Amino acid sequence: MTVFISFVLLLILVIISMQNPQSLAVEFLFWKISMSFTAFLLCSAVLGAAIVSFLMLPKLITKSLQVRKLNKAFSKKKALTDKNKLSDE
Repeated sequence: MTVFISFVLLLILVIISMQNPQSLAVEFLFWKISMSFTAFLLCSAVLGAAIVSFLMLPKLITKSLQVRKLNKAFSKKKALTDKNKLSDE
């Protein structure tokens, strides 16, 4: 589903870019940059994706550590269960 949504957003960006080939002047604080609308859209999309990825990193690390901890606990419980089954026989 995520791939489909990404593809649709990319398709929308391409359509908008093709319909707006004009140049764009961007002013931010002390910087003034003139670039095509297509380049601006591409830079904005890449920058947004990078920011979201960076902000998601702590959550992904936390989830990874939780999964590792749960896998270790599961392995210990399974080993104890297997050991108990062997001793019962």
